[in-house]
Amino acid sequence: MKKFFLAAIGLSMLASCQQPAAVENTEKGIRLAYVRIDSLQSQYNYFQELVGELQAEEEKIVVELQRRQQELQTNIELYQQEAPKMTARQREANEADLRRVQQNYLQVEQAAQGQMMQRQNDLTVMMREDMNSAIEVLKEELNLDFILLYEEGGQIIYANDEFDITERMVNMLNENRENPTEEEATEAALEATDSSSAE
Repeated sequence: MKKFFLAAIGLSMLASCQQPAAVENTEKGIRLAYVRIDSLQSQYNYFQELVGELQAEEEKIVVELQRRQQELQTNIELYQQEAPKMTARQREANEADLRRVQQNYLQVEQAAQGQMMQRQNDLTVMMREDMNSAIEVLKEELNLDFILLYEEGGQIIYANDEFDITERMVNMLNENRENPTEEEATEAALEATDSSSAE
């Protein structure tokens, strides 16, 4: 399940990046580097923490949906056993109840799917924003013209390890989360206050 989330988020990030089809050398030369998306996701501690929370939330939703589905199935079986003894009016009332329960189940299932998709999207956006902040620093530090996302089996078929800055970016992302700026710490405190007051 975890691999599914990582793959889905990785694909979303790759799709959102405008990668050049080819990079041609110029007279002054082009300085480029790349980041391995799978390594970045697996080594960025905050991202892994959020993926864990997302999976735990999905597991709760799955358990609840399974419970509702089992309850519906049990009610249907009971109705089928008792239906021959019922009057036409009783059957009609019971069938209406079963349809209402089934409709309610479908609404809950649809809402849960929408909620999980939104959470996945939020996680992708957060990862992208954190990466953009790190890219702003790295491109200046390393004087880079391009920073590419690299994934095995992706559009780039070969990448020289010499240009791999994944570890550097991971370290920067982890340090930024461990030691947030004053502005980020204030934002986090406000978000925590908002979420606790909402509850």
